[in-house]
Amino acid sequence: MDDNNDRYSLSELQKLIKKSLEEKLPGYYWVSAEISELKINYSGHCYIELVEKTNQDDIKSRIRAIIWSQKARLLMPYFENITGQTLSEGIKVLLRVNIEYHEVYGLSLIIHNIDPAYTVGEMALKRKQIIERLESEGVIYLNKELPFPMLPYRIAVISSEQAAGFKDFTDELDRNEYGYKYFTRLFSAVMQGKETEASVSHAINNIFEEKDNFDLIVIVRGGGSQADLSWFDNYNIAYLITQLPLPVLTGIGHEKDLSITDMVAHRSFKTPTAVADFIINQSLKTEEYLAQIRESIIVLSREMVRRQRMVINRLSVNMAPMVRASLHSKRILLNRSGLRLSGNIQSYLSHNRARLNTIKVNVGKRSLKHIDDKYRQIKELTIRFKPAVTRFKHQKHTILDNFSRSIDYLRPSRVLERGYSITLYNDKAVKSSNELQPGSEISTILHLGRIESKVFDLKKPDK
Repeated sequence: MDDNNDRYSLSELQKLIKKSLEEKLPGYYWVSAEISELKINYSGHCYIELVEKTNQDDIKSRIRAIIWSQKARLLMPYFENITGQTLSEGIKVLLRVNIEYHEVYGLSLIIHNIDPAYTVGEMALKRKQIIERLESEGVIYLNKELPFPMLPYRIAVISSEQAAGFKDFTDELDRNEYGYKYFTRLFSAVMQGKETEASVSHAINNIFEEKDNFDLIVIVRGGGSQADLSWFDNYNIAYLITQLPLPVLTGIGHEKDLSITDMVAHRSFKTPTAVADFIINQSLKTEEYLAQIRESIIVLSREMVRRQRMVINRLSVNMAPMVRASLHSKRILLNRSGLRLSGNIQSYLSHNRARLNTIKVNVGKRSLKHIDDKYRQIKELTIRFKPAVTRFKHQKHTILDNFSRSIDYLRPSRVLERGYSITLYNDKAVKSSNELQPGSEISTILHLGRIESKVFDLKKPDK
């Protein structure tokens, strides 16, 4: 057993440790570390857990630190004012501390000062590294290259249900002066604090599962400080946005600064209201574009009708006399055919009657009955054949009458009755403005009357 001089009670050993530390590590030290936990108790004391990590994010070292309430009331507002964000978990800090050992609470660092410039540098470095990583992966502009929908109607919104920015966005859409209707669906997420990354990422993944049900995605939040914006300087959120097949609009911006989430989005705006205005203006542009197309179709259709009407007029003027003459010759031919056919039938019947009479005289009585039967058959055929000939002639006359009515409908006088006119030059119908020259005297024939005029200007037809 050791000598009694080497035996200590626990409190004695604790005092020895404390004394040794005070003798060996007196004064103040600047220590760089990352805040892993931060709690403020009811009395205002700030209790912090500091860690140092390896490149693989494994914890290499850990220690407890304290900012007493009187000092915290000075240091924390000062840090936030300089860096633009509150003292919180996940940020790297440079602290001026002294080492304290307590017999009950053990070893801790007492914080007396914070260097905000170090944190600002670390934040800028982290932001720069994220941007460079996205650029090296070739994804930073992917969402910007997506086509924006002409009619953005179905909108997935990532925001907090209680956020003023979400209400501002939906109210602006609902109250638009053009009466456009939009469908919005909220995918609720935490928009500031250490839960932002996991919450927003979860919302993005949920939207991706239903991507066919939406036209675009909107990320909005209410007003906030520069510190709140830093939660969107996040690689995982930015990368997920670059992989989406839908354009993303953001309204999380700060008046002066742009987050990395804003940078990778299709378009970014300073406020949720500005996002809504952009969507409404896109709908208005589409409506105006469709109105222009409608007007173009009307103009082109009218021009096409006008040109076809001119073609019909020319055809009616030129074709009517030719068709009328053709019908007249066909009618004469048909009449001649009918007369010839009728004569041939009569001649055939007369010839057969004469033959029968001759046969009656020359043959014996025993053949007369047979001959009478044949004669009766021929007579019956004659009676049956005449209606067929009459129907044939009637059908041909009906066809000719239909052609005659069609020609009558197209004859110039009837065309003129329907509001058209015929222009004559040297007593010939004008078919093209190429036939005229300025100063040519022309006549315009109307349904009622005739107009004599002189050409002052000409528009030549397109080649």
